Amino acid sequence: MSAAASSGSPAEEAGGPVPPRVRVRDWPLVSARTLAVLGWTAAMGASLAVAWLPTIVRPRSAAVDRARARRRVKGVWARGLTRVMGIRVVARGRRPPQGALIVSNHLGYLDIPVLDSVMPMVFVARADLRRWPFWGLMATLGGTIYVDRATKRDVLRVRREMRDALARGDNVIVFPEATSTGGETMLPFKPALLSDAAADGSPVHWLTISYRTPPDGPAARDRACWWGDSAFVPHVLGLFAVRRVDCTVRFGDAPVRSRDRKAMAAELRARMLARFEPVGGWEAPREPLRSAAERRRARGTVAGGREAPREPLR
Repeated sequence: MSAAASSGSPAEEAGGPVPPRVRVRDWPLVSARTLAVLGWTAAMGASLAVAWLPTIVRPRSAAVDRARARRRVKGVWARGLTRVMGIRVVARGRRPPQGALIVSNHLGYLDIPVLDSVMPMVFVARADLRRWPFWGLMATLGGTIYVDRATKRDVLRVRREMRDALARGDNVIVFPEATSTGGETMLPFKPALLSDAAADGSPVHWLTISYRTPPDGPAARDRACWWGDSAFVPHVLGLFAVRRVDCTVRFGDAPVRSRDRKAMAAELRARMLARFEPVGGWEAPREPLRSAAERRRARGTVAGGREAPREPLR
């Protein structure tokens, strides 16, 4: 690590996200994207409300009809939003059938429009999102299932709502890491929301998601991923200042089945790690600290203080 890199903020030295710094020349782009994202999202929310009006007179099929309209509007919203934000999404592999349970690694709020642009989904998210100004309402309109992780019994309600969504033909996506990361690797999976699939022997599909930014810009781990102690608004403004973000969504070759939810979670994680591409900006893993004698031996130092002959550069 260079002297310049080592003299950064405490978050940088601890390996956490680097705080965003928006340059003056970037503010026109940031302002334009902010207005476009808010305006487009509000317009799509209103469109969804209008699309739901006919279901008032069809109460028996209202749930299915609303879900179908929501999927259609969410797809349009997400494709428009990613274009406005400069997000280029590439999907690889075969998409799961409609009405599938899917698990994914989680890198932050950007995952939502990215995945919806590929195939609209119902997300399982933390309960406090419901209380966010503006975005809480939009998430609720989008069919988000909220989970209170502080209350273990809440999982039963969440599992029931997941079953209802799957029965309506929605794709339900779960982030079993239970938090977002910087995309260096994947945290161990929590199996609680896989219980019904294990009990029924149902298939669980999977995908991985990764981000890249241009080499001359800020790292994707800091601007595309929302993790650690990053504040939401400064992070969004920093993301809007990035000219382009490349995203790759990789669908799994085959779903996983198991009657044991813990075994299923472990198998899903193993398969996903095999296909996982770390997010741009992570350095190669550092070697563990060694003693002075070990470091001398590693450099080829021999008895008498002379260095062993070095191999020619290749």
